[in-house]
Formats: sequence, structure tokens, C-alpha cells
Amino acid sequence: MFNFLANEKNLIKKYQPLLNHINIFENNVKNFTDDLLKEQIWKLKKKYLLNQKLSEDIVIESFALTREAAVRTIGLRHFDQQILGGLVLNDGKIAEMKTGEGKTLVATLPAVTNGLTQNGVHLVTVNDYLAKRDVEWMGKIYHFLGLSVGLVQSEMQFSERKKSYKKDITYITNSELGFDYLRDNMTFSVDQIVQRPFNYCIIDEIDSILIDEARTPLIISGEVPTNPNIYIQASQISKYLKKNEDFEVNEKTTNINLTEKGIRRIEKILGIINLFEAQQPWSVYVVNALRAEIFFLRNVQYIIKDNKIIIVDEFTGRMMPERRWNNGLHESVEAKENIPVKKSSEQLAAITYQNFFIMYPKLSGMTGTAKTAEAELEKIYNLEVLVIPTARPFQREDLTDRVYINEISKWKAVAKECALLYKIGRPVLVGTNSIEKSEVVSVLLNDYEVPHKVLNAKPENLKLESEIIAEAGCRNSITISTNMSGRGTDIILGGSLSFKMKKLSKILILTKKFPINNKNPFSFFILKKFIENIRENEKNLSLEKLELFLNLDSFSTKKNKKIKKFLTILFFYLKIYCKKSYIKERTYIQELGGLFVIGTERHESRRIDNQLRGRAGRQGDLGSSRFFISLEDKTFRLFGGKNIEKIINTFELQNDELPLESKLLGRSLDLAQEKVENYYYEMRKQIYDYDEVLNQQRRAFYFNRSYVLKTSIVRNWVICFGEFLLFEIVIYLKDPKSQKNIEALENDLINLKKLLGFSFNFDIQMIKKISHVLLFNFLREQFWLVCDLKEISCNSINQSFYTEFEKTCLLEAIDFCWSEHLQKMTDLRDSIGWTVYAQRDPLVEYKYEGYRIFIMTLKQIMNYLIVAILSTNVV
Repeated sequence: MFNFLANEKNLIKKYQPLLNHINIFENNVKNFTDDLLKEQIWKLKKKYLLNQKLSEDIVIESFALTREAAVRTIGLRHFDQQILGGLVLNDGKIAEMKTGEGKTLVATLPAVTNGLTQNGVHLVTVNDYLAKRDVEWMGKIYHFLGLSVGLVQSEMQFSERKKSYKKDITYITNSELGFDYLRDNMTFSVDQIVQRPFNYCIIDEIDSILIDEARTPLIISGEVPTNPNIYIQASQISKYLKKNEDFEVNEKTTNINLTEKGIRRIEKILGIINLFEAQQPWSVYVVNALRAEIFFLRNVQYIIKDNKIIIVDEFTGRMMPERRWNNGLHESVEAKENIPVKKSSEQLAAITYQNFFIMYPKLSGMTGTAKTAEAELEKIYNLEVLVIPTARPFQREDLTDRVYINEISKWKAVAKECALLYKIGRPVLVGTNSIEKSEVVSVLLNDYEVPHKVLNAKPENLKLESEIIAEAGCRNSITISTNMSGRGTDIILGGSLSFKMKKLSKILILTKKFPINNKNPFSFFILKKFIENIRENEKNLSLEKLELFLNLDSFSTKKNKKIKKFLTILFFYLKIYCKKSYIKERTYIQELGGLFVIGTERHESRRIDNQLRGRAGRQGDLGSSRFFISLEDKTFRLFGGKNIEKIINTFELQNDELPLESKLLGRSLDLAQEKVENYYYEMRKQIYDYDEVLNQQRRAFYFNRSYVLKTSIVRNWVICFGEFLLFEIVIYLKDPKSQKNIEALENDLINLKKLLGFSFNFDIQMIKKISHVLLFNFLREQFWLVCDLKEISCNSINQSFYTEFEKTCLLEAIDFCWSEHLQKMTDLRDSIGWTVYAQRDPLVEYKYEGYRIFIMTLKQIMNYLIVAILSTNVV
């Protein structure tokens, strides 16, 4: 039995009988041939199809078969703890497992079980690299069992995506999955849809996706013409404005409020009367320019690559080249950096991660840090968090924070700590929150002459990611990284042996490929260095015969074939050397205390702090972590309150290079971080509450759009919408108020005559004489006549052309009006907060106004459709 935490015993206990059955069945499976294993999977598929239920028997057998398949294909056997994690995932819950406990392997268990349904399993990762790595690694298990596995990457085309989604198991990133869903609801043909109906989803780093990224919705934008000079001019104006005089800054919400003095100054510079003129809202451009200048900083929120603004994901530290900030903000940043301003963008489709992932009938996930956020995960997603015990005793030591009065002192202390640890050879991982800060640490370490490597979103660093992480656990290794939560690679003490062996294999292949002679110094150099390296570092390896044969001073072409043969022997000796060297290095680093993790700033929640700490103490290794923080850090500056200010004033005259120690300080810092957690939780909850209103509307739109897409003939829709519109027109024409405004009514009648093709005089006097019913019947008959004539003329050329034309018009009407609806709802949400001053609940008002806008949009769809059909000359 496992050593469970007291509060987890009752929850985990129910899985023990299942685990016992799996272990018993495994003994039988070991004797199966490969073909018999695949046959058993086929039988389980058939068993599911008969009952349409994943019974306990199916779960037990599929888990045991998957475990055995893993042993035979990739040489890994699921521990009992991993089986337990798989059972939790299969039950639609979150499995919290420490870093290094093999979550990637755990996911194969429920993936195979639910893959038996042939309805699709989506395995979601945080980036393309992890998705590709996992499908290449774990895909061997699925293929061995006869299950198909697919991969969706950002650069893939339509046909590749559709093929991958049809597989039993598909690996994909969260953003690609969401964007494909939105794109599927914008297609004009059923054949263009790539996704199947959702079935089961397993999310890796689930808290990172469902919590950290939940504040940023997925948005598909379309380009619209814009005047770049407006953004450039607004950027120039922002440089003349003074903080706290012309505008006020709210760092918590990243909002800018113009003062009366600032408004007058801007109007004077522009030579305009009203800054808030609806036709040319300069206030929006100036505020965006100020936000770009103050809150959006190079090497923090974005980098510049190929003369483009590339957004950096604040949670994973990776570039997002396809993303753009909306509402003109991206254009403002481009103007600030003197980069050509592209066309502006408008929302075509959008959805939040909260409302996207709850569409799955069955959802589960795994992470190392979900327990501290279990209340939010259960409330919004109805997901229970269960902590899985570690396979080996947990030995990481989390040391108390070192607090400094200012940031300069903190960075100096971090550099000194790295220098001390480097001298003794202990590997160090320094976690930073931005590219800018990672480079600050790098500069300081250069001053101390400490060799180190930097891993951040800059292309020159990011391309070496796998190599940097593979060597981060080596002796004397100092690694500076931004946002380790998105890296997905464990740091192994002594370095990654598998990575070294892959490197040797690649070099061996290159050496075999090119002839070894004096004319090819590349192969000569590699071979010579290999042997010299072994001779210097490993005296006991017997290389005499090899050295005699490979006379390094006199290579000749005649010996080339024999040399290639003996390269394999050389690789064997290198492999032995690497293994012995790895064990020696690992033992030495364990004696030093293992990996030391340094955090340089508290994050917005303890959960993210724990993600960084979790890089040390992998699989029972020794390790330790410590955070170096300052009272000037953003978290404490914005949320610290008066207690932090008192502490700063108290220690103002002290030596600022020494860490501060105070019980009041500790409590104040914990309270500040708790405030941050609560603040961002309320922000996410607010986003969820507001988006829930839009989500109901989105479902209605997408449901009806899907229905139209799958319907071959939409004539009934056209007739129904047309008659409804005509009824509205009759009410308008017969309204006494409308008839009083003769000029406007005459213009409307001219437009109506053009649409319905009247060839006789149709004026106000005629409208006044006839009744509502007669007028409606007359307009309806004219409408039917126009539609029939269009159809007859089209059918004479192509039987199905007019039917397709009507369907296309309806889909275009839905898409165009939905895009406008999204912008209206965004504007409503931005302005609805002011209702609180009228002592009204903004959310209630948003629901009420949102419903009103929704009804108006439905009418707009009808208008757009009928006008498009009547005004378009289709032949």
C-alpha cells in the first residue's frame, strides 16, 4: 500500500482493488505473444461496441496491456503510482504528480482505454515541441497495440489536420485545438471541417492552461484597412504627456485614465474640439499609445524579430508569432518601435479556454501543482484534484526566502549565490519572469566570470533549448531560464545520458557517411577528438588495438572500409565511458545536495512558485530551492499595502546588501501574495461570468450555423426571413410617425422598389390607402416573384447554382453579423462598469443589454440575407 496523505486516503482507496486486478492480469499478459496482445485490444474494442460502456473489465485489461506494450516498445514499465494516476485520469479527474514522476507515460493508459471507443482522444500539451516529442516517443506503444495516433502542429495544412483528427489518439497544443474549433465554425462546406465531435481530452500542465491562460481568450481576427499615420501620430503625442499630470496609471489593471488637463493638451496638439468624437475617436489611439509605452515593454511582453512584433507568452516564455493584440494595441506597439503598422484587425470569432474545454463530455488532466487551485478547478470546470504519491521519498528542501530592500541588492545576491555554488560544482537553475531580467542576471554573472547558459524566447537561445536543459544538471552548470513551467523537460542530475548517446550516434553516422582521409579533415577531427577524450578521461578502457589500427598520424584511403567497421567498436567504448562518467557525476552532485533552484521573484500564485521549485528533487533526488525577492518587486509594490511601506521606511538606513529578517515581514509578504492570488482569481471569475453570457449566444449561433452548413436547401429559411422582414417593413411604412418624415420615407421606398423590382409607381399615398394585410400580401408576392425569377434564370445554366447561392448568402450573413456582434459585446463590456456608479450590478446590466443586442443581431442576419439575395445579380 502507498503512504497516502491523510486527506487523500478516502479518495484514493477506491482505486486499490482496480490496481490489484491490473497487477494480477499483468502476470497473464506477460506470456502473450505480440500478435495476441493486439488481438486482445481488438476484442476490447468489440466488447465496448456491444455495450457502449468502458466497464471495469475493459479498464483493467487495457491498462495491463498498455503496461506490457510499454515494456516491449520503449523499455518502460508503469509503476503502481503511474497506474494509479492513469485511473484518476480515466475517471475524469486531475492527477497531481510531482515533476519527474512520468506524467507523459501515465497519459498512455487512459488514452488507450478511451481510444478503444474510436471516437477520438485529444492529448493536449503546452507547445508544439512537446506534442511532437510525445507522439514520437509514446506513439510506439499505440502503434504496437493497433491504435492509430496523429499529430497536429501549427504549420500543418488542412488535409494533414483532418487526417490527424480522425486518428484514435491525437496530440495537439491547446491553442491549435481551440483555433481549429473556431475555424471549423467559419467554414462554408462540411468537407472543410477538420474536427470530429469532442469525446475525451487529457490536458498536460492542466493548471497552466485552465488557470494561467484563462485570462486570455482565443481570438481569430480578420484584417481591415487602417490609417497607420493615426497610430504614429498618437505615439508621438504620448511622449509629450506627463504622468500624474496629463494621465493617471493603474498598474494592477494596466489601464490609463486621461485627466482634464491631459485632454485639453491633446486637443490643442491635434487642433480638434472634441477628443471623444465618435467619427474619429482619438482618445482610444492616445490611450493605446500610452499603454504601449508604459506597460508593454520590449524583451518582457514582446521581442522584435524580422522587423515584426512577436508576442512572448508570459506563462511559457515562448514566442507566439501568429498572435496579435486586439483593439488597436498591437498597432500602437508597432508605432512605438517604428515598425511598419500593418492593417488593423477585427474579431471574427473568439472563445475562452473555460468555455472551450467544458464542451468535452469527459475531461481530465495532470500537473505537479493543482492542489492549491482545487477550489477554482472544481467550481468552474467541475474537476476534482487528487494527489498521487511519489514512487520514491520526496527529498527536496525549500529554504526560507531571502528578502532585500531593493532590486539591485537582490540581483547582486543572486549573482553571488551562483558564483559560490559554481565554485563547488553544484548545478543551479535561476528562474526569471522575463527576457529582460534573465539578461540582467547574465550580465552580473559575466562580471563574476561565471560561465552560464540563458534560455529565453530569443531565437538564438530558444533553438538550443533541448541541449541547455539536457546539460542543466551537470557539474558547474548555471542555467538562467524564463518561465520553466512551459519547458516540459526534466533536469537530470549529471546531465541527460540519453541526450549524450543521441549526440554520439549522430556524430558516428556523420563519420561513417564521409570518407576518413587527409582530404576530409572534418571526419578526421571528430575521430581524433573522440579517442583523445577517452584517453584523457578514462585510463582503464582498453584501446590499444583500436589505436594501433586507427593510426591517427597516417590515415590512408585503403584503410577506409576497416575504419568504418571499427567506428562501431569505438562507439561501444564511448558508450561505456559515458555511462561510467554519468554515474560518477550523478553521485558527486547528489553529495553536493542536488540541483539548486533560485527564484528571482514571487509569482502571482504559490502554485506557479511551486512549478519552478519542482524542477529540483526529481524522482527522489536531493535538491533545494530558495526565492530571492525584494520589496520593490511588482507583486509587493502593488499588493503589499502599508505594512510593506513601513518596513521599507524602517530598514531605509540599514545595509541594503543584507537580507531582511522579520516576522512581520514574512506575514506581510505572504499576505501580499494572497492578495495577488485573490485579485487574479476574481479577474478570471469575472471573465468566466461575462463570457458565460456570450457563450450561450455563441452556442446558439454555432448550432444554427452548423445546421445550415449540413442542410442542402435553405429556401424555407429565406422565405421565412423574407416574410418576417416584410412584416417589419409594413409596420414601419404604416406607422404615422414614419409617414410624417416624408423625405426619409421616400428614400426608403426608392430602396425597396430597387430590391423588389417594382415597375410602377409605389408612393406614400398608395401606402396610406391600402390596409396592413393587403400591403403585406402585395410585398410578399413581389418578393416570391423576384426569388423565383432568379432561380429559374440560374437553373437554366446550372441546376444547383441558386441553391448554393442562397446557402452561401445565409452563411455569410451569420458570419458577418456574428463578427459585428462580438465587437458590440466587447464595447458593451468595456463600458458597462460605469453602471456601478448608478448602484446597479454591471453583470446584470450586461446580461440584459447583451440579450437586447443578441435579438438585434438576429434581425440583422435576416436583413443582411434578404438584401444580399435581392440585390445580387447572380447571372
